[in-house]
Amino acid sequence: MKLEIERLLVRLTYPFRIARGVQTELETFIFSLDADGVTGIGEACPPPYYGESIESVEAAVKALSDRLHGSPQELKDRIATGELRKELSSHASVRAALDMALWDILGKIDEKPVYELLELDPTKTPATSFSIGIDSPEVVDRKVDEAADYHLLKMKMGVPGDMVLLDRVLARTGKTIRVDANEGWDVETAIEMSRVLSEKGIEFIEQPIHHDNEEDLRTLKRLSPLPIILDESIIDPEDVGRCSDQGHGINIKLMKCGGITPALALVEEARKRNLKVMLGCMLETSVAITAAAHISPLVDYADLDGNLLLTGDPFVGVGVQNSKLVLPAEPGLGVTRA
Repeated sequence: MKLEIERLLVRLTYPFRIARGVQTELETFIFSLDADGVTGIGEACPPPYYGESIESVEAAVKALSDRLHGSPQELKDRIATGELRKELSSHASVRAALDMALWDILGKIDEKPVYELLELDPTKTPATSFSIGIDSPEVVDRKVDEAADYHLLKMKMGVPGDMVLLDRVLARTGKTIRVDANEGWDVETAIEMSRVLSEKGIEFIEQPIHHDNEEDLRTLKRLSPLPIILDESIIDPEDVGRCSDQGHGINIKLMKCGGITPALALVEEARKRNLKVMLGCMLETSVAITAAAHISPLVDYADLDGNLLLTGDPFVGVGVQNSKLVLPAEPGLGVTRA
């Protein structure tokens, strides 16, 4: 198979600030993989938090140049569980891009959307939340007003003054709000905040404590009146069993787990343990967001809004109507250039 990559730089509508830092643009790679004249696309958006970078993606692709052989299904298996999984163990975004592209190819060969290959009902997609990054009160007001079409908001917290911003949003809208602290609190703060946020009607809290503090997370799960959704704690399917007593649910992201195929395994592991499942994203274009959306009928919650935070998404794929994800009907991923 022949692989070509395209490096893209896309501006964000607003600087996106969370507890760990701020981002003003998205630098990402679009993979085009050709299998006997059928081309599939995928996206590698390297997350620095997990040790990836623009340079690491380029190095991994260079090392792969003569390894992409066999049928699309065989190659997908080698990337998910075979020798390429081991070789690309520290390059989850590269695995994700290749896996997406191979699902795209398989769908195009069978003339079916990916969700149809997986026998999923496209009408069962969840609503997606719209993320409100940390900002000045005036800008937060503007973001909330511009998200008028979305009835679920995810409020970023985990920094001093975050409750003031949350109260401002609550006063401005009667929408359902989820909170994501991005590991910004210690256990004492998280316990107290869970009680306060419960009284304010917040739906759940995402990863309030650093993932290394496993005993603190266990304590929080016991004491929190709100569901705790684990994000940074969960990367691979084997993490689910180890962390099942640390939260009430997990957040799956293709860029950290390595694509659609391992995401399906994560859903299965979570369901075995009666955990809720959320499907999330990094800041990504509609290529990666659409790939994740194809498996969204399997999950309880969706936070697939990374493309909605961009100025000039170069691609068109999954849509949103009344907050609900609308999957494309075309074969494969159903993604086209804007």
